[in-house]
Amino acid sequence: MSYNVYSPVTAFKFDDGSNPISGYAAGSGDAPCLVKLLADETPVAFARATRYAPAAAMDGFRGGWCGFEIAGAKQAFALSDAVTLRCGVTGEILMTVTAEQAMTPDAEAGMLTVAELLSRARSADLCPSVELLTVFALNHFRRHGLRRLVEATYETLLLRWPDSSAREPDPCLADEGKRIATYIRDIMKSDEHVKKWGREIPGPFHPAFRYDRSGVI
Repeated sequence: MSYNVYSPVTAFKFDDGSNPISGYAAGSGDAPCLVKLLADETPVAFARATRYAPAAAMDGFRGGWCGFEIAGAKQAFALSDAVTLRCGVTGEILMTVTAEQAMTPDAEAGMLTVAELLSRARSADLCPSVELLTVFALNHFRRHGLRRLVEATYETLLLRWPDSSAREPDPCLADEGKRIATYIRDIMKSDEHVKKWGREIPGPFHPAFRYDRSGVI
């Protein structure tokens, strides 16, 4: 794992009582932050801070796109009584994990199907709603114009370049935000999108994401 593609953590908050441990870790660069869980000096788990965290959005950090979730606290305490969460770049201690936090029951434990477990593992790079994706799409449209919006939408949601029959946003809808949100929903209703993504939406740090992030994150 290369740490030079991550930003040092400059703002951190964890969700009290959460299991797996979750919260947000924001940096000053364009890249997301990395957090690591250690038992004494032994690495146990890593997590990229690429989820959408409402608390981070409320606090004004990276448009909310700096949330993390990291499991393994119980396993860490099996190795050492000194368990910490640290910045993956600088090694700075972000929080000291308590045994009580490690023993907090996971509300979903034992109730997940294999498909749900896989979906949970992928969720760090996904966007939870069309509304949040529309923020990036609208920003892309205003910065680069209609054609570039269509290209970015097709590459992000259909994983291909638009052909000559590619859909465009309905010009009859005067409100830009509503027009683009409706356009995204229409693309997501297509059999092509469902076949490639199911009902998932790639988030801004997913490899398939093609919208301009500048000015939003």
